[in-house]
Amino acid sequence: MAIATAILAAGIFAFDAFSTFEIAVAALYIVVLLMALRFTNVTGIILIALGCIGLTILGYLIGHANDPNEGAMLRGAVSALAIAIAAVLCVQIRMSDARLRRSEERYRNIFQGTSVAIWEQDFTEAANACAPILQQGIPRLRDYLTANEGFLKHCLFLVRTLDANDAAKQLIGDLDQKNVQQSWDAALEPETLVAFREILLAFLAGESSFTIEAAIRAVNGELRTTIVTATFPTDRSRSVLINSLDVTAKIAAEQALQQSIAELTRVSRIATLGALTASIGHEVNQPLAAVVTNAEAALRWLSRERPDLGETTACLKEVVQEGRRAGGIIHRLRSLAVKGELARGPVDVNAIVTQVLAMVQRDLAQHQISAVLDLTPDLPTIAGDEVQLQQVLMNLVNNAVHAMKATATKELRVWSAFDATRGILVSVRDSGSGIPDDHMQRLFAPFFTTKAEGMGIGLSISRSIIESHHGRIWAERNESGGTTFHFMIPTATAEGSGNLA
Repeated sequence: MAIATAILAAGIFAFDAFSTFEIAVAALYIVVLLMALRFTNVTGIILIALGCIGLTILGYLIGHANDPNEGAMLRGAVSALAIAIAAVLCVQIRMSDARLRRSEERYRNIFQGTSVAIWEQDFTEAANACAPILQQGIPRLRDYLTANEGFLKHCLFLVRTLDANDAAKQLIGDLDQKNVQQSWDAALEPETLVAFREILLAFLAGESSFTIEAAIRAVNGELRTTIVTATFPTDRSRSVLINSLDVTAKIAAEQALQQSIAELTRVSRIATLGALTASIGHEVNQPLAAVVTNAEAALRWLSRERPDLGETTACLKEVVQEGRRAGGIIHRLRSLAVKGELARGPVDVNAIVTQVLAMVQRDLAQHQISAVLDLTPDLPTIAGDEVQLQQVLMNLVNNAVHAMKATATKELRVWSAFDATRGILVSVRDSGSGIPDDHMQRLFAPFFTTKAEGMGIGLSISRSIIESHHGRIWAERNESGGTTFHFMIPTATAEGSGNLA
């Protein structure tokens, strides 16, 4: 190309300098500049333009040195001006091309360097296949795609992948482009088809973007969970960008964390049970003793010459009642130790307070702690896990008992209240020595404890449980000494208001 350009420039010079035609032949140098665009940069264009102007002047001098001609001079000047203008335009074109290349290179670097998998896809053929059904409306098309998986797969196979970055290839693997259907069949999961259906419907509905979670099986057989975002151009004839973020590891880590928290919660429950061993025996012995007493009385009534069936029936009813009472105590204590998932259901908060205080009654009596209950009647129920909320209250009461072991005034106050906008409040107040200022901010931190024998996980787990119920837990120092712990859990109405402050 450079040699051809030089030959053309030489031919124009020869024709301009030695021909007898009185025309602006030098203007043809513009063609030389246009050819130079193919192989040179901005500096080269400027040098070639200066050379062409120099050749124009030299051609005039050779042709008219002995016969100055104003017309020839004017034609030469016009040719030089045209060459200069053409050079400016060529420089601008070259600079625009350079900017475009830099932009494309930057885009390509971003496209390839990002950790997000990106596909550039053409939805045209898939849209054309759906067009006849789309005329009946998007709801009709949704129903059709849902009921006809074969047609949905056909639409997926019609989508052409124009480009894909390295992250996309790593995410899904190298699909066999020679047999797209077989490759996609190996990679598809039910969630993948559902995600494609929703993306296709969003594209046909004229939306600007759409995000959905999808699962896809890579070529190596690994199932991966991804967050897929499709960005649709305003001009539906242009390509669609599909971004896919692999969150498989993140979800696995979250599941492992939740499992660890569940196991730690169970350990805390068992530790709590260990501290309640004496109370367990006392609680169960009371109804068992009543069972034995009533059973012996029933036997005496039956052993008479004329058995008193009325008294016997009354005794047996007492046996049944006390047996159920013992069973209820064992069930409540056993529920603290069992391993299980969060079971949402209607929970009576006042009932939980009553049950927990019944379980720690012997511990309170042993330390000469008086308990004062102030429960607001007819509280609405909350949606939660009764066992976990029982564990929270048990932790708070045990902490209160520990705080009052060495104090003269020993009073435990527990009360409940209801606020229509915030939910149900439960408070546990002790008359202990209080918590130092430097400890208040660390109370709910994992493994922080002021007890020599403590594990430091009770309050941390309590906070996790309350927050899983969309509530909050906090502590305050009492003016008269001691500490009050509060937790607030929204009811259905309060939770909808989003106000727990």
